[in-house]
Amino acid sequence: MSEPVPTRPFSAAGSGEHGFTLIELLVALALMGMAASLLLLGLQSAGLVALRERATASGLEEVIATQRLLRTSIERLRPISRVDTSEPIVDLRGTKGILTFVAPSLDRSAPDALQRFRLTRTASGELVLFGASTRKAGIDQSGTDLVGWTPTDLLSGVANLSISYFGVPPLGRALQWQDRWWDRSMPPDLVRIRIDFAQGDRRVWPDLVIRPRATTNSTCSIEGPGNLCGDGR
Repeated sequence: MSEPVPTRPFSAAGSGEHGFTLIELLVALALMGMAASLLLLGLQSAGLVALRERATASGLEEVIATQRLLRTSIERLRPISRVDTSEPIVDLRGTKGILTFVAPSLDRSAPDALQRFRLTRTASGELVLFGASTRKAGIDQSGTDLVGWTPTDLLSGVANLSISYFGVPPLGRALQWQDRWWDRSMPPDLVRIRIDFAQGDRRVWPDLVIRPRATTNSTCSIEGPGNLCGDGR
């Protein structure tokens, strides 16, 4: 009786060469699949990080642009005397949540035209700078009714707006920060704007402190179709 011939394991190589067994091939394929899954997860995580970084950069750019616009506007405010009072009162009124002042237009085509601006936060959390020509008829120049004013949306998701004014209080002599600047004979020395964003918002608002270039009462009166100061200022 003849002895059984021993069998050799399956080989993917040629005769006389040792190759991979079927089990080894399956293990290799499984490892390659795991590596591909890990690589895909890594790419997805990198994409999420890049999206977060872009969102953070976009929020920072938005804050910088808003601060630049407000600084430019408030620095150029005009301490124009109101004509409806017997005392020299500057046409500027500010509270903790609202600031109304007169300054040159934001329109580059008419940089010397004067407008009345109002910075405020809406009930929906929008920071808005309203503007209206000082010569425009049919609008409430005091800003109580903003019908006819042109809004410039600055920021969304604003939870709190706090405006402070640095100067001499009505019944004092020492300079200090105040929450109200109303019917004074001159503008404040400094205006500070603080903003808090909604909870979970990663944007940061550094304190914006602005010094108006003109801090004394002006004899300027609004004249002409271009809303220019009568004394050329």
